[in-house]
Amino acid sequence: MLSHKIVLPAAFAVFCGFSLKVKENFPFSNYPMYGDPDPVSEYYHLADGEGKALAVRTLTGVTCPQVGKILRKYGDERGKQLGVRRKNLPPEEWKRIGDKIMGELRDKAKAHGNALPGKLRIMHTTIEYKNGGIVETPRVFFAE
Repeated sequence: MLSHKIVLPAAFAVFCGFSLKVKENFPFSNYPMYGDPDPVSEYYHLADGEGKALAVRTLTGVTCPQVGKILRKYGDERGKQLGVRRKNLPPEEWKRIGDKIMGELRDKAKAHGNALPGKLRIMHTTIEYKNGGIVETPRVFFAE
């Protein structure tokens, strides 16, 4: 019969070899996305004309992360058409993109039996660690 002094080190060696072989492939992952976070995090949300946050998912079925993804997708597509990076799009292009997104959100709200306020804003908020604390900085990204 094998001793635990032989079985445990052998099992550990096999496990280490297996881990090195499969690397970062699901479901064998060490989740590196959490090991080195970006210094600044950001998110987008929908607000009314005065800046009060709206329950966008309840109203439209679209989540706040999806609003950001849609915004980035349209920005990337338009940037590709113009031969520039999304971050270098001129303000008039962002206005066109914002108008398109607001129209889509209004259509989705209508399909859910809801109405959005007359004036809407897409708010962009950054979150960062400054001076020993967490700082959230909201700004209007797009306003009707």
